[in-house]
Amino acid sequence: MSQSKYEFWKEASLSQKLSDKIPILQKLSGTDIEISDAIAVLTYINDPENLKKSGIEFMIGLLDVLRLSHFATSERNNEITKMGLMMPQSQDIISTFKEEE
Repeated sequence: MSQSKYEFWKEASLSQKLSDKIPILQKLSGTDIEISDAIAVLTYINDPENLKKSGIEFMIGLLDVLRLSHFATSERNNEITKMGLMMPQSQDIISTFKEEE
């Protein structure tokens, strides 16, 4: 069953908005889980602000980026969602698509 233009736009729009609010999703989406986890961990550890956190806060933050990694690479997400995560919200893309309907 093919998707309607509205369903396509809605899925892309939601994932683009999410990626705009959580920028690391742009890096984590579109790859396999091992690479995504490595990017997540290295990005988290490379932030000097995270190194200042207490042990528990640091571990919770690390688990949180791994959670995002697993979401971004989940087999339950379709290609439209993953592409939207890689391309943050852009009013030009969304408004152009809506005009074509």
